Amino acid sequence: MTFAPDDLRNAMNDLARSTDPLEPGPILRFAKRRRARRRLAVTAAAAALVAVAGGIAALRPSGNAPIVAGDSRAIEDLDNSLHGLESGNYAFTRTGAYMLTDIVGAQVDVADGYAVEYGNKMSLMQVGNTTYLKPPGEGTYAGSRALDQIKSAGLPQAEVDRYAASIAQLNGTRWLRVDQQRLEKAAQVDEQSSLDYTAPAPTADKPDMTGADALVSAVMTAERTGDTITGTLDATKVNGELGLVIDEPASYYGPPATSMRYQATLDAQGRLTSFTLNLPATLASQAADSRPEPPLAITVTQYGDVEAPQAPPGAESITELTYELLARDND
Repeated sequence: MTFAPDDLRNAMNDLARSTDPLEPGPILRFAKRRRARRRLAVTAAAAALVAVAGGIAALRPSGNAPIVAGDSRAIEDLDNSLHGLESGNYAFTRTGAYMLTDIVGAQVDVADGYAVEYGNKMSLMQVGNTTYLKPPGEGTYAGSRALDQIKSAGLPQAEVDRYAASIAQLNGTRWLRVDQQRLEKAAQVDEQSSLDYTAPAPTADKPDMTGADALVSAVMTAERTGDTITGTLDATKVNGELGLVIDEPASYYGPPATSMRYQATLDAQGRLTSFTLNLPATLASQAADSRPEPPLAITVTQYGDVEAPQAPPGAESITELTYELLARDND
């Protein structure tokens, strides 16, 4: 008889309560989201944005095409700066996204593959049509306690061995051949998993994995000085499903949600090299000595000549049970 993970749920829940604390960043952000839903929505009158004298600042209208005030082309330059990412060959890092784990480094060559190393020690790689995963090696099934709990459940030895093999695949020392769609389904399970905080994989249709395109599309004003563009964006216009900024920003931040400050830098070819979104310093509900939230920072470290990764040697095929464990590896 084969036991599903749910057969051990009660025992594993006891185990989860005794394991090491989870990574604080995602948990705090989740708590923030819950608090946001309890806050009363703040209705703010939209302030009219005007171009500054001299035509330096630009105002993005409600339509798709930007209107440039005077001689300014700042917003248009910002839009055009995304062409480098749209080419699908670049490398980048990212920190401070709301519901996404920091990206320590990513190399993208959309035509042939990509590799991403996350701040929680997890790595994902696609080589051709094959996806590889190296789990973070932390969470509910880390260490010996998980297997000890399973052994004490009185399962047949064959079943204990099956769990032991899958738990071993989660120890963070080995690459696993996985199915991308199965990973996405595992992330959709309504329990906490390291997969919940991963960025969408780049595709030919959507080659920008950084999230910069979603942020730039929400820019309302821009002023360019040299290769630096500064201004405001409307966080309520950022796609909430991407996890870049808090969901329901108007309820959480109030009026500042529609005019968050950003700074972007371009290279000599007009391509985006960095985008930093500064979140409001403090909220009325926070203590006076609360630290401001860290900014969301995207840094593009390379354009062109980014080689597709090579398949990791000795990669194992993931087991069916390992998919199940991955879906709740941070319970």
